[in-house]
Amino acid sequence: MKKTVWIALVAVFVLALAACGKGNNSNGGSNSGSASAPASASASNSPASENKGVVTIGYQKGNTLNILKEHGNLDKALSEKGYKVEWKVFPTGTVLLEALNTKNIDFGHASDGNAVFMQAGGHPLNYVASESPYPEGVALVVKEDSPIQTVNDFKGKTIGVTKGGNQHYLLLVALEKAGISLDDVTIKFYKDAAEGLAAFTKGEFDVYGTWDPYLAIVESTVKTRTIVNGSGNSDNRTFYFATQDLLDNKPEVVTTILQELENADQWANENKQEVSKILSTELGLDAAPIEKANDRRTFGVQRIDDTIIASQQKLADKFAEAGLLESKISIQDAVHIDESLIPSNIK
Repeated sequence: MKKTVWIALVAVFVLALAACGKGNNSNGGSNSGSASAPASASASNSPASENKGVVTIGYQKGNTLNILKEHGNLDKALSEKGYKVEWKVFPTGTVLLEALNTKNIDFGHASDGNAVFMQAGGHPLNYVASESPYPEGVALVVKEDSPIQTVNDFKGKTIGVTKGGNQHYLLLVALEKAGISLDDVTIKFYKDAAEGLAAFTKGEFDVYGTWDPYLAIVESTVKTRTIVNGSGNSDNRTFYFATQDLLDNKPEVVTTILQELENADQWANENKQEVSKILSTELGLDAAPIEKANDRRTFGVQRIDDTIIASQQKLADKFAEAGLLESKISIQDAVHIDESLIPSNIK
């Protein structure tokens, strides 16, 4: 029976990851078929306007820009200003940021860790805004019958995380708070959610670091206990980035993207069940765990202030101390957004 459950779970994770990685292009506008998410404006029904070109936005399936795409409000707003939106889907934040760096996209999003590693690699970044923190969306879990009760029990144990991932950072912070040295634990890196689940199920990890929506899937299907999550330990943020060219030459586009992103986020807060259905279609996952994941987060765009910069700097410094970065970086050096570009609906 256990073997059957494990095979089924791994199959779900593999299918989800395959859905996330299908191709690098997606037609502009909404394609979810959702009745309550308005469709994108087409050239035939948009107001007559000067053709100012294409704005290319990169996104990852299951995240906030995916919701914005499916909601359709940005396509309509930019169409009214003379721009066409082209959406490109990427399997990871690292690949997305590489596309931003090579100007294959104009705007996109990535996790806190992805951004730090990209900047440490010598690639210029322009932080534009942040998504609201999502601390409960990352956790270190154990099997229900594990003798591990607290982080203090991690000493001598094997812990599985993705290298440089949000759960890796959570582990580093949790170990430091508990006074446990990295030499006192064995950290094993896994490639993706499917590989991590397989290793955890087979007993290769005593502790499994994972993130939503896969955290919600594990919680719903495997008897586990959460030892620690991001609350009080990690903001677990998504950040938004733009090319310097977009910031300098099309500032009104940046303002419109942020304004409509916040509008879509607030719609998502009020329609989490509908959002779960949209994202389940996008990810190829059951809607129930996605709804569980969405219920423990609040969507919303935030200005990047000193507090957010300090939090991101702490993450960068922690990875540098762990020997994961070649040198320390300054997050402030990558934050130079003109405040006048931030729309009034973002606080």
